[in-house]
Amino acid sequence: MAEKTERSNCRFQVEKTPDGKSILVVHLYHQTIPGLKDAKLGFGLLGGLPPESVKRLAETLNEQVLDLFVTTKQPD
Repeated sequence: MAEKTERSNCRFQVEKTPDGKSILVVHLYHQTIPGLKDAKLGFGLLGGLPPESVKRLAETLNEQVLDLFVTTKQPD
């Protein structure tokens, strides 16, 4: 089976869940990955991380990560 890779530039943002926990959410700049058009991608973080550490994590990822990619197998 052949593979297809789709890419989108992205950024990371700190958000709060309804119960007040910090999460790291990935926002795509362009809707170039159709399968993720209506999806929300994010990361749950360890409890007890200070807000400054979470913010620094998002800033570091924004400085170092170029894009998000998805590779899927394509039928022949």
